[in-house]
Amino acid sequence: MNQIDRIEILVEKFLEGRTTNAEEKVLYAWFRSNDIPKDWEYMREMFAWYEDGMPERAPQQTKSAISMFLRRVVRWASSIAAAVIVGIVVWININASSNDYAYDEVFIVENGIRYDNINDIAGDIEAMMNRAEDIESQASELLAWAEL
Repeated sequence: MNQIDRIEILVEKFLEGRTTNAEEKVLYAWFRSNDIPKDWEYMREMFAWYEDGMPERAPQQTKSAISMFLRRVVRWASSIAAAVIVGIVVWININASSNDYAYDEVFIVENGIRYDNINDIAGDIEAMMNRAEDIESQASELLAWAEL
């Protein structure tokens, strides 16, 4: 087994929390050296951070991973908010174009009671639209924060 294979096994053990102190010292020393494959370069700062006793400032790679995760969450939330808004707008436009509100299949269920009179549920629709706009605004703020 060559040195790269041995280090790869130790990295896996480290990430699973199964390394001994001696094995961790081997990893710290190896990642301090200049013999690191390019595709492992991103782990250098992480191991330096652990070796330094995990000071309050996390390594940049960790921040990048958190930032990437937040971007995904924000994009997911934004997509859902946008879909809800589009659905509500389409539904309102369909109902607004009909003066007699002939769409009997439009209803909401609240506390086990079915409401299908457009006049009764108009306030709920307005509240859902406002909530969807709030969610979209919060998602935009989180996305802006994540891109810092």
